[in-house]
Amino acid sequence: MGITNSKRQSCVSPTQIDYKETTVSAIVVPNYTTYKKPQNVKRDNKQYLHDSLLMSIIPSNKYTSNDLKQLDQPFIYWMMVKLIIIHFKCDRDVHKELLKNLAEFSREYYLNNINELKLIDEFEQNYHGHTPIWWYTMTNFIRVILNRAIETKNIEILIKMAFFIKDLYQQLEILQMDTIKTNKLPIICYRNHQVTNEEFENIKNNKGNLLSFNNFIIADSDHDMQSNSKNHMVNILFRIKIESKRTSTPFVSFQNDSDSVDEQKSFIFFMHSIFRIVDMKQITERSWEIDLTLTSHKDEQVKCLTDIIRQETRETVGWLRLAQLMSVMDDFDQAKAIYYKLFELTPENDIFTRSRIYIELGNIDNAVGDYKSAHAFYQKSIDIQQQQQSSGHHLLRSSYNNYGEVQRQLGHYSNALTAHEKTLKMKKQYLFPTDLSLAVTYNNMALACESLADFANALKFHEQALSIKRKTLPSHHQEFGTTYNNIGELQRLMGYFSVALQNFEKALNIRLKKYSTSDGPVAIVYNNIGRLYWELGDYALATSYLQKSLDIKLNTNSSNHPWLACTYNNIGDVHQQMGEYTDALSYYQKALEILENAFSANHPEIAATYTNMGRAHRSLANYSTALSYYRKAIEIQQETLPSSHPSLAICYNNHGHVYQLMGKYQTALEYYQKALGIQEKSLREGHPSLAATYNNLGDVERQLGNTTKALTYYEQSLDIKKNSLPSYHPTLAIAYNNIGVIYQSINNYSTALEYYQKTVEIQQTTLPSHHPDLAVFYINLGANYQSMKKYDTALEYFEKALEIQKKSLPATHPDIAVTHTSIATVYVHQGDYRSALKHEQSAVDIARKTFEPDHPNVLIFQSYLEQIREKIK
Repeated sequence: MGITNSKRQSCVSPTQIDYKETTVSAIVVPNYTTYKKPQNVKRDNKQYLHDSLLMSIIPSNKYTSNDLKQLDQPFIYWMMVKLIIIHFKCDRDVHKELLKNLAEFSREYYLNNINELKLIDEFEQNYHGHTPIWWYTMTNFIRVILNRAIETKNIEILIKMAFFIKDLYQQLEILQMDTIKTNKLPIICYRNHQVTNEEFENIKNNKGNLLSFNNFIIADSDHDMQSNSKNHMVNILFRIKIESKRTSTPFVSFQNDSDSVDEQKSFIFFMHSIFRIVDMKQITERSWEIDLTLTSHKDEQVKCLTDIIRQETRETVGWLRLAQLMSVMDDFDQAKAIYYKLFELTPENDIFTRSRIYIELGNIDNAVGDYKSAHAFYQKSIDIQQQQQSSGHHLLRSSYNNYGEVQRQLGHYSNALTAHEKTLKMKKQYLFPTDLSLAVTYNNMALACESLADFANALKFHEQALSIKRKTLPSHHQEFGTTYNNIGELQRLMGYFSVALQNFEKALNIRLKKYSTSDGPVAIVYNNIGRLYWELGDYALATSYLQKSLDIKLNTNSSNHPWLACTYNNIGDVHQQMGEYTDALSYYQKALEILENAFSANHPEIAATYTNMGRAHRSLANYSTALSYYRKAIEIQQETLPSSHPSLAICYNNHGHVYQLMGKYQTALEYYQKALGIQEKSLREGHPSLAATYNNLGDVERQLGNTTKALTYYEQSLDIKKNSLPSYHPTLAIAYNNIGVIYQSINNYSTALEYYQKTVEIQQTTLPSHHPDLAVFYINLGANYQSMKKYDTALEYFEKALEIQKKSLPATHPDIAVTHTSIATVYVHQGDYRSALKHEQSAVDIARKTFEPDHPNVLIFQSYLEQIREKIK
């Protein structure tokens, strides 16, 4: 039996960077204690009826950070924009420069509009001669450009207008109390709007929930309902109620420039005003009145969501926070668009901002599995920082950390370790020994060492990371989930399955304290637990966990993310062990397609998948195809891995197995001995992988006629398996079977039968009734009974085996030929030569289709066929 290839998926800790927001002196704070009446400009009241309203609705819940991805993206986006602008600060010189830049941009926007150009000139020359409210309500160009920027999420225009929006916010805040004193609470105002049927149903179904108008809105004190609605639109009259003196969003009232004392009042609300949908009533067939209440500054849901957004973006400042938030919400396209625009607007001499953007772009590509692009961004970040000789800056440390991790993902394990060693050296110069950032680097060094099969150092680095975390974090912190998961995976590779399972269970319990069972971080642990149960031979549990992992990954990642390849490979391994070789091959092919798209042609993960595909083809008796995949795998591994890496031993074992099946026993023996030599150097004594190699050496020695050597190897294999695997594990059945074959060959039939019965008991418990391995054991039982001259019992077992093989194997599989020959021998002993001839002819036909003409099986089957024909004559 050949050795199986193991696949893993690691959980990589995120980059840890600390950023503090700095303030600039001489901040501009305009004095808005009085309201100036506008001069020369009349407000077109009806214009506001046609300004678009950009609405978002979210449930009224107590939110956690896990909820962000499920909430309406525009709601979160504009809440973040509002927070950024509210905290925007600049000194007088910068304010003047920004004013000039906005004026120049506005002139380009209104290039042929003389009236607006005059207002733009006044805006630049006499900005402080009017209030921000005046500029917004009494001029078209400010309102139109701003609304357009909000409608299109034009980050460049928003940045240009940030100073003005902040000035407007400050005036609204200052004058809000005057509005409340003048109008008294509760204040009622109205806003007409038209919505589609779909939009209306969304509002109607969200009574009691939160609604935001993401742009600025103006409402009036009258309440005339619009009636000129198209058939597919619904007229909405929003009845807005203000009950609190301190609201979540500022507002003020103002009047149009008119001599009439009866002129209605209007109200302007700052961007992203948040309301609660209170009630609604139908006015006409296509008209509804909807009651909204402006949320107060104490609203629990609004405060909770604001706190979460601040927490998720605490490591960044300014407009970078918006891109960071989009990344948190997995809106990577939006995040990249923002980063690219910010990079374009960042001066070339601002090295640290540009470097930070390169890092974040690399992080996005890393998250979506585009490791080549991530590698390029991290390299750019390192290059521009090295030009400034900023050897100790936290950004350079971060760049090297991320560069090292993406090198590992790309299969460049030695380069990854070198990068992490550089990171560690820099961190030790500037950080305290218990800084969590050091734990991140120790974790990543452990993963690199593990990939290089340096398990001792890997374990040492994991323990160093764990020690730091225990000193600085509470026991339930998610960082422990990362460490326990990674230690569990290392223990699995070292063959300590029970310890590995304990660590995985710890990791899962910690993950589930923060995440739901459908979140991405849980998928990683599910994958690894599934793989471990595969090692333990519990294929039902393995399938359950791996399928959970796959379902989550398909819901949270793109269909070509490399993480999917890991689970596809693992599910393929389960099908392989269950004897479902075509299904296994299908999953391996999916994995290969993803990996070939994500990595270079010589990536170790591609080699591992070639090995898996080779095993499936070997099981299907496609020996030449199997060998071609194994050769591809070993070429990659010899190029990318150390000469003592256990993965090379896997490849040598698999090469040997195919040559053994092809009847080239001496060549098979050479490959098995190469595999054993590597494993004795790289694995601990008693590692389960050694058991597989001892088994393979026993097989080939038996076929070479060295019975004593074969039995020694089989017993060594059995001892290791008994010490490292549960008593029901399928590979124990393999060991019992092979020892039974030896005892049968030396005519010790009773002892052979004991071992065969142990074999069948395990296989009937752990494998499906159609598994090909069960057929092998039935054949051996039949052969033993045949040796004891119990021909009827022998024939019964042989026919059971043939029935299984016909269901589970291709019609030309060589194992079926062996079974036909076994049946033929029984009929010969019973004197039924014609039945024997029929079965032996089938054996010869299959062998000729599968093997070369000089294969031992072809020669043996042909010779026996001639002997049967002679008996019939």
